[in-house]
Amino acid sequence: MRKEVIIIGNGIAGITLAVLLQRKGISFSLLHRKGEKPPFALGETLPPSAMPFLQKLQLLNTFEENAYRKTYGYHSMWGSSRVTDINFYHHNPFKNGLKINKYQTLEYMRDLIRDDMVSYTKGFEIIHEAHGNTVVLAKNDGVKMVQGQILVDATGRNRAVLQKLKVDSEIHDELVAVSCHVPKIKHPKLTHEVYVESFEQGWGIVSALNETENICTMYTNKGHEILSKLKDISQCKSALSETIYLKDFIAQVNQAKFKGGNANSSVAKRISGSNWLALGDAAMSFDPLSSHGITNAIYTAARATETIEKKLSEADPDVFAEYGEAMQTIYQQYLISKNNLYRQETRWKDSEFWKQFFLVKDWY
Repeated sequence: MRKEVIIIGNGIAGITLAVLLQRKGISFSLLHRKGEKPPFALGETLPPSAMPFLQKLQLLNTFEENAYRKTYGYHSMWGSSRVTDINFYHHNPFKNGLKINKYQTLEYMRDLIRDDMVSYTKGFEIIHEAHGNTVVLAKNDGVKMVQGQILVDATGRNRAVLQKLKVDSEIHDELVAVSCHVPKIKHPKLTHEVYVESFEQGWGIVSALNETENICTMYTNKGHEILSKLKDISQCKSALSETIYLKDFIAQVNQAKFKGGNANSSVAKRISGSNWLALGDAAMSFDPLSSHGITNAIYTAARATETIEKKLSEADPDVFAEYGEAMQTIYQQYLISKNNLYRQETRWKDSEFWKQFFLVKDWY
């Protein structure tokens, strides 16, 4: 099977890239692990700033039609015990964000490119040939061989392709997340369906997932003593008892299933090579506080599409290096912005979780 591009990864970044390449008539195969479970629903939000970009890519209707709902703002208690109301009314040209249904959105987009998807059950292998092409072996009970000119890592934080290419990552913190679905309540003091609050050991967010459920996610550092407590509902109630409003969302909950995972900031030491590149979280993964995770996936997919098109049409030897440098610049700017956000919370500057942001110098 000969294609111009081989994409490995089945998330927002990889699927978006595939759809955009399909529109341009660039042939591809997208490899993915067969039988993947539906992702744990996180109720992720696209901010109003992402709407014009989606519109430019002719993807806005797709995301709107498969979203849970539009969102018009959020509440934040960060840096003081006063609730701040961030209203999207003043944003232009869009005055709303989207609470996306990632699973439904992905299934809709996968249907557009289903004929070009190749599954594997036992992993994959990468073989670089002397003339510059790449062969990927999708391993099932047998082996399917896909040959292409360009290889793309869209495997998210796993960076499965980069690992096989022996590309290391830089990890800038140890943030981890613990999430659970709980019955939806309407808080008497809050208007919007998204609420962020910091506390001494970390921070948390509660967001409406659908008409009956909220998702609660707490963030702290790997190894922090509060982490084990956040994974048990009774201990979680005790751990969050000093919060102002976060505790109210779990007060009446007696059972909950918790899901944990990495939420740290990291970047691949090399984001592109002579005939490969990474996008989305495989290129650079952002702290959820930035609200840029999904936007990053879509943006890097769009930039990768332009880069791949230029590489194939003009045989420009520098275009992949320019893409990698641009992504590294974006990531360094993000790190400064992220640390400035955390430094706005000064109430617990000497605590185990918060002091890291006041010791860091912006040398990036």
